[in-house]
Amino acid sequence: MKDNVYRKALKEYIGDEGDFQFELAPLSSFPQDMPVAWKEFLSADDPVKGILEKLWYPWRDLLPQTIAELEQKLRFIGLLQTQEIPFSLIYGFECDDGESTFNRGFPCRLIEREEAKVLTPDFLNIYKIHNGWTDIHGFAGPMRSEEWFDLTAIFDGVYSDAIPGVRLEDFLVICDSGGTGYLGYDLSKSPPVGLECFFNEPVEVVPDVVRALDELMAVQLHDLT
Repeated sequence: MKDNVYRKALKEYIGDEGDFQFELAPLSSFPQDMPVAWKEFLSADDPVKGILEKLWYPWRDLLPQTIAELEQKLRFIGLLQTQEIPFSLIYGFECDDGESTFNRGFPCRLIEREEAKVLTPDFLNIYKIHNGWTDIHGFAGPMRSEEWFDLTAIFDGVYSDAIPGVRLEDFLVICDSGGTGYLGYDLSKSPPVGLECFFNEPVEVVPDVVRALDELMAVQLHDLT
């Protein structure tokens, strides 16, 4: 069964989260405490169509490129449960070489971070889809709000030659491209200013962080095939 094929592939990525269960949609029954909003599309005859209509289409104006790619590339969804993270959704895609790759979406929740109070409504609206939607490694998309970090987590000191032009504690990272670049906000400005940086390159101002995220996620999906 394909469920077993996907479980084997997922184990490589989420094995450090302890024992896990994965079920491919549609589901005929649901575990206790699963997000209620997910039940409709996880039990639908066409779960892919259902999840797009329920979670993504209401925000088409925010993420038009990403949604267009999802319409073309998304092949299946499933429910993942691990010891560390009780519930998340797996989005499945197939690459040209026949291998499967995955994105992961987490349940929406109240964002309790103090920094969220000064971030733009458009950006926070993305978190009404998922509280974090990334590739299976945790990159290339908006991170879970509890995982946002500033660059003092990476570098020592007030400034770093690797990320010239910004005070490390002021750069709130909301998207990690894989350890080589970051997208986020300069919280020293009012309102916060979007920033993007890659190691040893000047920091660039990003006028619209949501559009930058949309482009990043769409390119990642487009490059699968």
